[in-house]
Amino acid sequence: MRVIAMVSWYEENPAWLAECVSSISKLADHVVAVDGAYWGFPNAVLKPASGSEQADVIARTAAGLGMGTTIHVPRKPWSGPHGGEVAKRNFMMQLAMMVAEPGDWLLRIDADEVLSDVPLDAHQCLAETSASVAEVTLWEREASDHIGETVDTLGDYQQPFRCLFRATPGIDIRGNHYTVTAPVDGERRVLNGMGQIPAEQLLDLRLEHRTRLRTKARQRLKAEYSSLINTFETVLENPCEE
Repeated sequence: MRVIAMVSWYEENPAWLAECVSSISKLADHVVAVDGAYWGFPNAVLKPASGSEQADVIARTAAGLGMGTTIHVPRKPWSGPHGGEVAKRNFMMQLAMMVAEPGDWLLRIDADEVLSDVPLDAHQCLAETSASVAEVTLWEREASDHIGETVDTLGDYQQPFRCLFRATPGIDIRGNHYTVTAPVDGERRVLNGMGQIPAEQLLDLRLEHRTRLRTKARQRLKAEYSSLINTFETVLENPCEE
């Protein structure tokens, strides 16, 4: 059983990319990394991809840690009927499925996230469970407008988060960027989203989200894009019927 990490990135600090990929090596065996801006993200048309130097950081870091890599760099911004984020994340998942073998798992992680705690028995738990999805702990700290500068830990929060999915043929992301469905026991079920099925609990595996460590400039760009999400993404009450 292997874990295939799916890394989504665009215009990231090289040190962040290296740290993200390094943290992945605690759990994953192969990295599928997909670059590119979502349609609607500021300046996406002018610069749809990050540049070869960032892809090189990912490839070199992964190789140095013994992981294989599959990297895709687009020629235009990601777009689709439900917006660029759905299109990009679903493409990334389908690309990972081309690498995956029966019994493997897929790990969804963004470049502003790191695996900060990975229990020694994580692989064994995934190999032995009959579940199709696993839940980890998402952690985020309060921080100021400069990368790496923590100003207040009293506002930290943690919550269960589904980012590990069994590599099942037919798995997809639909309607919005967080709804994941897949065939389970002969019928399509929701792994993450409205009406989701039970998950394996791996809450001692911690994923740190560093959005609040971003610069104010990057946060403003993200906020501008986020204000558009509801114009093209859909909250599906019955995702499996789409």
